[in-house]
Amino acid sequence: MSMGENKQRMEQALRRRCPAVGRFLAWCSRSDGMASNEDGATLVEFALTASAMLAFVFMIMQLCIAFYSSGMINEVAREATRWAITRGSTCQTASLGSCTTTTAAVTAYANGLGFPNIGGGTMNVVTSFPDTNGSIANCETPSICHVKVVITYTVPITLPLVPKNSIALSTMSEMYFVQ
Repeated sequence: MSMGENKQRMEQALRRRCPAVGRFLAWCSRSDGMASNEDGATLVEFALTASAMLAFVFMIMQLCIAFYSSGMINEVAREATRWAITRGSTCQTASLGSCTTTTAAVTAYANGLGFPNIGGGTMNVVTSFPDTNGSIANCETPSICHVKVVITYTVPITLPLVPKNSIALSTMSEMYFVQ
């Protein structure tokens, strides 16, 4: 079989696959029999699914950060109230110095606990002694006095292509003095 006969057979096979003749014959042969409107479809499908999957992954990561932040502020509030009740109104150190707590001391302790702030939010701590006038030293009966720590935390939402927004989280811890 000569080269000319081979070429004629290929053209006949292409004419059967591609009904177009003339100038479109070369175009049909380049696509190797595939319909031309499917060229690059895989790339487009990948781009659409990859962007949807990445958006979903980022959303899950942001949700995990919000749950972590919620657990973090719960733990900070619990630790701050525990710290306050261990000091109470009759607390003294080994050198007989007073270690009685105040709202400012509890707030400073809560802010200084050093939990990782991976959410990048802002934490506001409000401490109160509801049974007194602002200080545990004013509590006449320490066994029925209690401390209350309220923490609000704002978690910024940092998702691509989503407007800047935030989630406000709040927690409260309340414990009674046992001294």
